[in-house]
Amino acid sequence: MKDVAKEANVATSTVSRVIRNNAKISEATSNKVKAAMSKLGYIPNQAARTLITNKTMTIGLIQKSSTPEIRQNPFNSDVLNGINQACNVRGYSTRMTVSENSRDLYHEVKTMIQSKSADGFILLYSLKDDPIEHLLYEFKVPYLIIGKSLNYENIIHIDNNNIDAAYQLTQYLYHLGHRHILFLQESGHYAVTEDRTVGFKQYCDNVKLSNDCIVIKSMNDLRDCIKQYCIDASHTPSVIITSDAMLNMQLLNVLYEYQLRIPEDVQTATFNTSFLTENATPSQTSVNINPDVLGLTAGNTIIDVLRNETISFREKLISTQIIERVSTTKI
Repeated sequence: MKDVAKEANVATSTVSRVIRNNAKISEATSNKVKAAMSKLGYIPNQAARTLITNKTMTIGLIQKSSTPEIRQNPFNSDVLNGINQACNVRGYSTRMTVSENSRDLYHEVKTMIQSKSADGFILLYSLKDDPIEHLLYEFKVPYLIIGKSLNYENIIHIDNNNIDAAYQLTQYLYHLGHRHILFLQESGHYAVTEDRTVGFKQYCDNVKLSNDCIVIKSMNDLRDCIKQYCIDASHTPSVIITSDAMLNMQLLNVLYEYQLRIPEDVQTATFNTSFLTENATPSQTSVNINPDVLGLTAGNTIIDVLRNETISFREKLISTQIIERVSTTKI
């Protein structure tokens, strides 16, 4: 560190502050020190810094499960990309939970807290009476939520207005001429799914439109549902909304099995625009919820919390947009 300070013509304490990303250091000084570090090949010793500062410079990321369905969901990968962008720029690393069930997740997070493996946490989901959030709250660990704050007051949360997003999507389909809309939702009592269901029902009620909301727990459930509503029924839905892009992918498979064409026989729409929705056959109309912006905002905010910077909000809503593609058309 002394060599870096000499090369940059600054005090060693200034080098230390640059390494810690101290906000009081000017950009010019920071760039000069970083250039000296690069020239000399100096890499800060994270272990030593942890011993001195009692800070890990690590953000714990808690996902509701690490099953393949969760890991491969484009929403999660996009959110994580945004979080990691924020952390990388500001000198933090991340550590993700890997447990596949709620019991193991509880013990994993408790161990991370007690071993001080992370300075703060981001909950990547929102659940009423969540034992994981209770754990964070009881241990007084800094954390925020991507989603709604359901259990405690004054918890910082970054979210979309999912009720309004579903309302707008249903309105868009209604204006295309759809009068029989089927809504398929994931199982589990997660706030994002429940809010999208509420938004769908609100618009249907406003225009006096009958609606069907079906909870899908498995592929067999999905096959039975499509058989009941799209094959056996005399009055079939003209469009099917799925509460999530992964459920949408499963729906496309089932519709293909039953030889139902999109959009000729039935139309489809979903949430979370991604590579999958854009490149599905056919491409899927979807609500862009900007997960990368959710992640970037959450990453920067938790770091601001850890640095005791003033946070001017308790809730920040990220905007959404409907992306119209081949799977929906005017009827």
